Amino acid sequence: MTNSLVKLIYLAVMIILLVIGCDTGSIDPINKNGITSETSQENPTKPVPNHTSDNTQVPIETSTAIVPIATATPTPIFIPTPTPTPTPIPTPMPLIKGLPSVSKIVSQVKPSVVSIRTESNIEQCDFFFGCRNVEQEAQGTGVLFDESGLIVTNNHVVNGATEINVFLDDGRSFIAKIRGTDPASDLAVIEIPKGTYDASSFADPDSLQIGDWVIAIGNALALPGGPTVTLGIVGALDRYIDTEGGRLFNMIQTDAAINQGNSGGPLIDLEGDIVGINTARTSQGEGIGFAVSSFTVVPVISSILEHGKVVFGWMGVGVTDVTPVIVNQENLSVNKGVLITRIDMTGPAEEAGILVGDVITAFEDIEVTTVKQLQKVVRGYDIGMEAKVTVSRGDDILDLNITLEEQPRGS
Repeated sequence: MTNSLVKLIYLAVMIILLVIGCDTGSIDPINKNGITSETSQENPTKPVPNHTSDNTQVPIETSTAIVPIATATPTPIFIPTPTPTPTPIPTPMPLIKGLPSVSKIVSQVKPSVVSIRTESNIEQCDFFFGCRNVEQEAQGTGVLFDESGLIVTNNHVVNGATEINVFLDDGRSFIAKIRGTDPASDLAVIEIPKGTYDASSFADPDSLQIGDWVIAIGNALALPGGPTVTLGIVGALDRYIDTEGGRLFNMIQTDAAINQGNSGGPLIDLEGDIVGINTARTSQGEGIGFAVSSFTVVPVISSILEHGKVVFGWMGVGVTDVTPVIVNQENLSVNKGVLITRIDMTGPAEEAGILVGDVITAFEDIEVTTVKQLQKVVRGYDIGMEAKVTVSRGDDILDLNITLEEQPRGS
Protein backbone atom coordinates (compact mmCIF):
# COMPACT_ATOMS: atom_id res chain seq x y z
CA MET A 1 0.00 0.00 0.00
CA THR A 2 2.73 2.24 0.97
CA ASN A 3 4.76 1.45 -2.12
CA SER A 4 1.76 1.98 -4.39
CA LEU A 5 1.07 5.34 -2.76
CA VAL A 6 4.63 6.47 -3.23
CA LYS A 7 4.59 5.45 -6.87
CA LEU A 8 1.36 7.41 -7.45
CA ILE A 9 2.78 10.48 -5.82
CA TYR A 10 5.96 10.17 -7.86
CA LEU A 11 3.97 9.76 -11.09
CA ALA A 12 1.83 12.83 -10.28
CA VAL A 13 4.90 14.93 -9.64
CA MET A 14 6.45 13.89 -12.93
CA ILE A 15 3.27 14.70 -14.84
CA ILE A 16 3.15 18.15 -13.23
CA LEU A 17 6.78 18.78 -14.10
CA LEU A 18 6.21 17.71 -17.67
CA VAL A 19 3.20 19.99 -18.02
CA ILE A 20 5.06 22.97 -16.59
CA GLY A 21 8.15 22.37 -18.74
CA CYS A 22 6.17 22.23 -22.02
CA ASP A 23 4.13 25.41 -21.49
CA THR A 24 6.64 27.90 -22.93
CA GLY A 25 4.40 29.98 -25.22
CA SER A 26 4.58 33.06 -23.05
CA ILE A 27 8.34 33.20 -22.57
CA ASP A 28 10.87 34.20 -25.19
CA PRO A 29 14.21 32.63 -24.50
CA ILE A 30 17.28 34.87 -24.89
CA ASN A 31 20.34 33.37 -26.41
CA LYS A 32 23.85 34.03 -25.25
CA ASN A 33 24.08 37.15 -27.32
CA GLY A 34 21.12 38.74 -25.55
CA ILE A 35 18.99 38.56 -28.75
CA THR A 36 15.45 37.28 -28.49
CA SER A 37 15.04 34.18 -30.63
CA GLU A 38 12.28 34.42 -33.18
CA THR A 39 12.04 30.58 -33.36
CA SER A 40 10.01 30.17 -30.19
CA GLN A 41 7.30 32.41 -31.54
CA GLU A 42 7.22 30.83 -34.97
CA ASN A 43 7.17 27.23 -33.68
CA PRO A 44 5.73 27.33 -30.13
CA THR A 45 5.21 23.57 -30.06
CA LYS A 46 8.74 22.61 -30.82
CA PRO A 47 10.21 21.01 -27.76
CA VAL A 48 13.09 22.63 -26.03
CA PRO A 49 16.03 20.31 -25.97
CA ASN A 50 16.95 18.97 -22.55
CA HIS A 51 20.35 19.38 -21.04
CA THR A 52 22.49 16.35 -21.13
CA SER A 53 23.75 14.82 -18.02
CA ASP A 54 27.27 16.23 -18.50
CA ASN A 55 25.80 19.82 -18.44
CA THR A 56 27.10 20.56 -21.95
CA GLN A 57 24.91 23.19 -23.54
CA VAL A 58 23.66 22.33 -27.00
CA PRO A 59 23.27 25.35 -29.32
CA ILE A 60 19.74 26.16 -30.38
CA GLU A 61 19.15 25.69 -34.09
CA THR A 62 16.98 28.23 -35.84
CA SER A 63 15.49 27.88 -39.23
CA THR A 64 15.08 31.58 -39.90
CA ALA A 65 18.21 33.65 -40.39
CA ILE A 66 18.32 37.35 -39.35
CA VAL A 67 18.24 39.35 -42.55
CA PRO A 68 18.99 43.04 -42.36
CA ILE A 69 16.24 45.32 -43.58
CA ALA A 70 17.06 46.72 -46.99
CA THR A 71 16.83 50.48 -47.15
CA ALA A 72 16.52 52.48 -50.33
CA THR A 73 19.73 54.37 -51.13
CA PRO A 74 18.83 57.94 -52.18
CA THR A 75 20.38 59.20 -55.39
CA PRO A 76 22.72 62.04 -54.45
CA ILE A 77 21.87 65.42 -55.91
CA PHE A 78 24.92 67.38 -56.92
CA ILE A 79 24.56 71.17 -56.48
CA PRO A 80 27.18 72.94 -58.55
CA THR A 81 29.28 75.42 -56.59
CA PRO A 82 30.80 78.40 -58.36
CA THR A 83 34.54 78.27 -58.87
CA PRO A 84 36.05 81.15 -56.89
CA THR A 85 38.03 83.67 -58.88
CA PRO A 86 41.63 83.51 -57.68
CA THR A 87 42.83 86.72 -56.03
CA PRO A 88 45.98 87.92 -57.78
CA ILE A 89 49.01 88.21 -55.51
CA PRO A 90 50.40 91.74 -55.77
CA THR A 91 53.93 92.02 -57.00
CA PRO A 92 56.15 93.60 -54.32
CA MET A 93 57.19 97.11 -55.25
CA PRO A 94 60.96 97.57 -55.30
CA LEU A 95 62.43 100.27 -53.08
CA ILE A 96 64.01 101.82 -56.15
CA LYS A 97 61.82 101.60 -59.25
CA GLY A 98 64.71 102.52 -61.48
CA LEU A 99 66.66 105.63 -62.23
CA PRO A 100 65.68 107.83 -65.12
CA SER A 101 68.28 108.14 -67.81
CA VAL A 102 71.00 110.46 -66.58
CA SER A 103 71.98 111.10 -70.18
CA LYS A 104 68.54 112.58 -70.88
CA ILE A 105 68.78 114.85 -67.86
CA VAL A 106 72.27 115.96 -68.84
CA SER A 107 71.23 116.64 -72.42
CA GLN A 108 68.35 118.75 -71.05
CA VAL A 109 70.53 120.85 -68.72
CA LYS A 110 73.87 120.88 -70.56
CA PRO A 111 73.00 123.73 -72.98
CA SER A 112 72.53 126.05 -69.99
CA VAL A 113 75.91 125.19 -68.43
CA VAL A 114 78.76 127.52 -69.41
CA SER A 115 82.51 127.39 -68.99
CA ILE A 116 84.15 130.51 -67.59
CA ARG A 117 87.72 131.63 -68.10
CA THR A 118 88.91 134.70 -66.27
CA GLU A 119 91.97 136.88 -66.56
CA SER A 120 93.27 138.91 -63.67
CA ASN A 121 96.36 140.72 -62.52
CA ILE A 122 97.87 139.69 -59.23
CA GLU A 123 100.81 141.09 -57.38
CA GLN A 124 103.66 138.63 -57.11
CA CYS A 125 106.69 139.26 -54.92
CA ASP A 126 110.01 137.43 -54.64
CA PHE A 127 113.49 138.04 -53.27
CA PHE A 128 115.21 138.74 -56.60
CA PHE A 129 112.67 140.81 -58.54
CA GLY A 130 110.60 142.34 -55.79
CA CYS A 131 106.87 142.84 -56.35
CA ARG A 132 105.28 143.03 -59.78
CA ASN A 133 101.90 142.48 -61.44
CA VAL A 134 101.46 139.12 -63.12
CA GLU A 135 98.61 138.16 -65.41
CA GLN A 136 96.78 135.04 -64.25
CA GLU A 137 94.10 132.85 -65.82
CA ALA A 138 91.53 130.79 -63.92
CA GLN A 139 88.76 128.43 -64.89
CA GLY A 140 85.27 127.96 -63.53
CA THR A 141 81.66 127.18 -64.41
CA GLY A 142 78.35 128.98 -64.45
CA VAL A 143 74.74 128.25 -65.34
CA LEU A 144 72.20 130.32 -67.24
CA PHE A 145 69.08 130.84 -65.11
CA ASP A 146 67.43 133.41 -67.37
CA GLU A 147 66.93 133.18 -71.11
CA SER A 148 68.04 136.77 -71.57
CA GLY A 149 71.64 135.85 -70.67
CA LEU A 150 71.89 136.01 -66.85
CA ILE A 151 74.36 133.58 -65.30
CA VAL A 152 74.98 132.60 -61.68
CA THR A 153 78.42 131.45 -60.57
CA ASN A 154 80.70 131.64 -57.52
CA ASN A 155 82.09 134.93 -56.34
CA HIS A 156 85.57 133.46 -56.07
CA VAL A 157 85.45 132.53 -59.77
CA VAL A 158 85.07 136.13 -60.96
CA ASN A 159 86.42 138.12 -58.01
CA GLY A 160 89.17 140.48 -59.17
CA ALA A 161 88.84 139.47 -62.82
CA THR A 162 89.82 142.00 -65.46
CA GLU A 163 88.10 139.98 -68.16
CA ILE A 164 85.48 137.23 -68.03
CA ASN A 165 85.08 134.93 -71.03
CA VAL A 166 82.00 132.72 -71.24
CA PHE A 167 81.85 129.67 -73.50
CA LEU A 168 78.48 128.11 -74.36
CA ASP A 169 77.86 124.46 -75.11
CA ASP A 170 77.03 125.26 -78.75
CA GLY A 171 80.50 126.76 -79.31
CA ARG A 172 79.64 130.43 -78.99
CA SER A 173 81.68 132.61 -76.67
CA PHE A 174 81.06 136.02 -75.12
CA ILE A 175 82.69 138.49 -72.82
CA ALA A 176 80.58 138.86 -69.69
CA LYS A 177 80.22 141.64 -67.19
CA ILE A 178 79.41 141.45 -63.50
CA ARG A 179 75.91 142.45 -62.33
CA GLY A 180 76.63 141.91 -58.65
CA THR A 181 78.54 139.77 -56.17
CA ASP A 182 78.00 138.54 -52.62
CA PRO A 183 81.11 137.36 -50.77
CA ALA A 184 79.01 136.27 -47.76
CA SER A 185 77.38 133.51 -49.82
CA ASP A 186 80.19 133.21 -52.40
CA LEU A 187 77.76 133.93 -55.23
CA ALA A 188 77.84 136.27 -58.22
CA VAL A 189 75.59 137.18 -61.11
CA ILE A 190 77.15 137.92 -64.50
CA GLU A 191 75.53 138.59 -67.84
CA ILE A 192 76.31 138.09 -71.50
CA PRO A 193 74.82 140.11 -74.39
CA LYS A 194 71.06 139.92 -74.40
CA GLY A 195 69.61 137.18 -76.53
CA THR A 196 67.62 133.98 -76.25
CA TYR A 197 69.52 131.24 -74.48
CA ASP A 198 68.76 127.90 -72.96
CA ALA A 199 68.22 128.31 -69.22
CA SER A 200 67.60 126.05 -66.25
CA SER A 201 65.22 126.64 -63.35
CA PHE A 202 65.69 126.29 -59.60
CA ALA A 203 64.17 123.52 -57.51
CA ASP A 204 62.09 124.07 -54.40
CA PRO A 205 64.69 123.82 -51.60
CA ASP A 206 62.18 122.14 -49.30
CA SER A 207 61.78 119.24 -51.73
CA LEU A 208 65.39 118.05 -51.42
CA GLN A 209 66.00 115.18 -49.00
CA ILE A 210 69.07 113.41 -47.68
CA GLY A 211 69.73 110.43 -49.95
CA ASP A 212 68.29 112.02 -53.10
CA TRP A 213 70.25 111.55 -56.30
CA VAL A 214 72.01 114.63 -57.64
CA ILE A 215 74.20 115.38 -60.67
CA ALA A 216 77.12 117.80 -60.79
CA ILE A 217 77.99 119.36 -64.15
CA GLY A 218 81.02 121.57 -64.62
CA ASN A 219 84.26 122.49 -66.30
CA ALA A 220 86.27 120.13 -64.09
CA LEU A 221 90.04 120.67 -64.37
CA ALA A 222 89.35 122.63 -67.56
CA LEU A 223 89.47 119.36 -69.49
CA PRO A 224 88.88 119.75 -73.23
CA GLY A 225 85.78 118.24 -74.82
CA GLY A 226 83.00 119.81 -72.80
CA PRO A 227 81.76 119.71 -69.21
CA THR A 228 82.26 116.77 -66.86
CA VAL A 229 79.24 114.99 -65.38
CA THR A 230 79.33 113.22 -62.00
CA LEU A 231 76.56 111.47 -60.11
CA GLY A 232 76.04 111.12 -56.37
CA ILE A 233 73.58 111.57 -53.55
CA VAL A 234 72.82 114.22 -50.97
CA GLY A 235 74.87 113.29 -47.90
CA ALA A 236 73.62 116.07 -45.61
CA LEU A 237 71.70 119.33 -45.63
CA ASP A 238 72.16 122.70 -43.92
CA ARG A 239 75.88 122.26 -43.34
CA TYR A 240 78.12 125.24 -42.66
CA ILE A 241 81.74 125.30 -43.77
CA ASP A 242 84.65 127.67 -43.23
CA THR A 243 86.47 128.85 -46.35
CA GLU A 244 89.13 131.45 -47.11
CA GLY A 245 86.33 133.91 -47.82
CA GLY A 246 84.48 133.20 -44.56
CA ARG A 247 81.81 130.90 -43.19
CA LEU A 248 79.16 129.65 -45.64
CA PHE A 249 75.72 128.52 -44.47
CA ASN A 250 72.90 126.36 -45.88
CA MET A 251 75.32 124.10 -47.74
CA ILE A 252 74.38 120.83 -49.42
CA GLN A 253 76.87 118.03 -48.85
CA THR A 254 77.23 115.53 -51.69
CA ASP A 255 79.51 112.75 -52.84
CA ALA A 256 79.10 113.75 -56.49
CA ALA A 257 82.68 114.58 -57.43
CA ILE A 258 83.41 118.32 -57.34
CA ASN A 259 86.86 119.30 -58.58
CA GLN A 260 88.71 122.47 -59.48
CA GLY A 261 86.86 124.11 -62.33
CA ASN A 262 83.47 122.83 -61.07
CA SER A 263 83.03 125.95 -58.96
CA GLY A 264 79.92 127.86 -59.98
CA GLY A 265 78.36 124.94 -61.84
CA PRO A 266 74.92 123.52 -61.12
CA LEU A 267 74.04 120.65 -58.84
CA ILE A 268 70.79 119.32 -60.26
CA ASP A 269 68.15 116.81 -59.22
CA LEU A 270 66.63 114.08 -61.35
CA GLU A 271 64.03 116.52 -62.63
CA GLY A 272 66.79 118.64 -64.16
CA ASP A 273 66.25 121.52 -61.73
CA ILE A 274 69.06 123.34 -59.91
CA VAL A 275 69.23 122.45 -56.21
CA GLY A 276 72.54 124.21 -55.58
CA ILE A 277 75.67 125.86 -56.94
CA ASN A 278 78.83 123.76 -56.56
CA THR A 279 81.29 125.70 -54.43
CA ALA A 280 83.85 123.72 -52.45
CA ARG A 281 85.35 120.36 -51.67
CA THR A 282 87.33 119.10 -48.73
CA SER A 283 90.86 117.73 -48.98
CA GLN A 284 90.50 115.97 -45.63
CA GLY A 285 88.22 113.23 -46.87
CA GLU A 286 86.90 111.41 -49.91
CA GLY A 287 83.57 112.05 -51.58
CA ILE A 288 82.67 115.20 -49.68
CA GLY A 289 81.80 118.29 -51.68
CA PHE A 290 79.54 121.25 -50.97
CA ALA A 291 77.06 123.36 -52.91
CA VAL A 292 75.22 126.53 -51.89
CA SER A 293 71.54 125.58 -51.55
CA SER A 294 68.89 127.15 -53.76
CA PHE A 295 67.41 128.33 -50.44
CA THR A 296 70.21 130.91 -50.44
CA VAL A 297 70.88 131.22 -54.18
CA VAL A 298 67.41 132.40 -55.21
CA PRO A 299 67.02 135.31 -52.74
CA VAL A 300 70.63 136.38 -53.30
CA ILE A 301 70.06 136.56 -57.07
CA SER A 302 66.78 138.43 -56.58
CA SER A 303 68.42 140.99 -54.31
CA ILE A 304 71.38 141.48 -56.67
CA LEU A 305 69.08 142.07 -59.61
CA GLU A 306 66.99 144.53 -57.59
CA HIS A 307 69.69 146.40 -55.66
CA GLY A 308 72.96 145.50 -57.40
CA LYS A 309 73.99 143.84 -54.15
CA VAL A 310 72.47 141.69 -51.44
CA VAL A 311 70.29 143.60 -49.00
CA PHE A 312 68.97 141.41 -46.21
CA GLY A 313 67.51 142.36 -42.86
CA TRP A 314 69.81 141.81 -39.90
CA MET A 315 69.17 141.18 -36.23
CA GLY A 316 72.80 141.07 -35.10
CA VAL A 317 72.71 137.67 -33.41
CA GLY A 318 74.43 134.30 -33.59
CA VAL A 319 71.93 131.46 -33.47
CA THR A 320 71.56 127.69 -33.51
CA ASP A 321 68.64 125.26 -33.60
CA VAL A 322 67.28 124.02 -30.29
CA THR A 323 67.80 120.26 -30.04
CA PRO A 324 67.14 117.76 -27.21
CA VAL A 325 70.85 117.83 -26.39
CA ILE A 326 70.89 121.64 -26.13
CA VAL A 327 67.71 121.58 -24.03
CA ASN A 328 69.48 119.39 -21.47
CA GLN A 329 72.77 121.26 -21.63
CA GLU A 330 71.24 124.73 -21.24
CA ASN A 331 68.35 123.63 -19.01
CA LEU A 332 65.85 125.29 -21.32
CA SER A 333 62.15 125.54 -20.53
CA VAL A 334 61.18 125.05 -24.21
CA ASN A 335 62.10 122.21 -26.53
CA LYS A 336 62.00 124.01 -29.88
CA GLY A 337 63.05 127.35 -31.26
CA VAL A 338 66.27 129.21 -32.07
CA LEU A 339 68.84 129.69 -29.31
CA ILE A 340 70.77 132.98 -29.14
CA THR A 341 74.48 132.12 -28.83
CA ARG A 342 76.01 135.54 -29.57
CA ILE A 343 74.97 139.18 -29.56
CA ASP A 344 76.63 141.81 -31.76
CA MET A 345 77.24 144.69 -29.40
CA THR A 346 76.39 147.26 -32.11
CA GLY A 347 73.45 145.35 -33.63
CA PRO A 348 69.67 145.67 -33.35
CA ALA A 349 69.29 142.73 -30.92
CA GLU A 350 71.42 144.48 -28.31
CA GLU A 351 69.20 147.56 -28.48
CA ALA A 352 66.06 145.41 -28.31
CA GLY A 353 67.19 143.78 -25.06
CA ILE A 354 67.71 140.29 -26.44
CA LEU A 355 70.22 138.29 -24.37
CA VAL A 356 72.49 135.31 -24.96
CA GLY A 357 70.55 132.24 -23.82
CA ASP A 358 67.18 133.54 -25.00
CA VAL A 359 65.22 131.25 -27.31
CA ILE A 360 63.34 132.88 -30.20
CA THR A 361 60.03 131.06 -30.60
CA ALA A 362 58.19 133.48 -32.93
CA PHE A 363 58.79 136.46 -35.21
CA GLU A 364 55.80 138.71 -35.78
CA ASP A 365 53.63 135.87 -34.37
CA ILE A 366 55.00 133.44 -36.96
CA GLU A 367 56.27 130.32 -35.19
CA VAL A 368 60.02 129.80 -35.53
CA THR A 369 61.57 126.38 -34.87
CA THR A 370 64.73 126.45 -37.01
CA VAL A 371 67.41 128.89 -38.10
CA LYS A 372 66.26 128.52 -41.71
CA GLN A 373 62.74 129.56 -40.75
CA LEU A 374 64.08 132.61 -38.95
CA GLN A 375 66.23 133.55 -41.96
CA LYS A 376 63.31 133.18 -44.33
CA VAL A 377 61.00 135.32 -42.17
CA VAL A 378 63.56 138.08 -41.60
CA ARG A 379 64.34 138.28 -45.32
CA GLY A 380 60.71 139.17 -45.92
CA TYR A 381 61.00 142.45 -44.02
CA ASP A 382 62.52 145.68 -45.29
CA ILE A 383 65.42 147.45 -43.65
CA GLY A 384 64.24 149.83 -40.91
CA MET A 385 61.04 147.92 -40.16
CA GLU A 386 60.14 147.23 -36.55
CA ALA A 387 59.11 143.69 -35.73
CA LYS A 388 57.95 141.80 -32.64
CA VAL A 389 60.23 138.98 -31.48
CA THR A 390 58.88 136.45 -28.97
CA VAL A 391 61.57 134.89 -26.78
CA SER A 392 61.66 132.38 -23.96
CA ARG A 393 63.87 133.46 -21.05
CA GLY A 394 63.89 131.01 -18.19
CA ASP A 395 60.25 130.42 -17.33
CA ASP A 396 59.13 133.74 -18.86
CA ILE A 397 57.80 134.48 -22.35
CA LEU A 398 58.68 138.00 -23.51
CA ASP A 399 57.68 140.08 -26.54
CA LEU A 400 60.47 142.44 -27.62
CA ASN A 401 60.52 144.97 -30.45
CA ILE A 402 63.49 145.01 -32.84
CA THR A 403 64.30 147.36 -35.72
CA LEU A 404 66.01 145.52 -38.57
CA GLU A 405 69.21 146.88 -40.08
CA GLU A 406 71.04 145.97 -43.29
CA GLN A 407 73.15 142.89 -42.87
CA PRO A 408 76.90 143.40 -43.39
CA ARG A 409 77.89 141.16 -46.31
CA GLY A 410 81.65 141.61 -46.53
CA SER A 411 83.58 142.81 -49.54
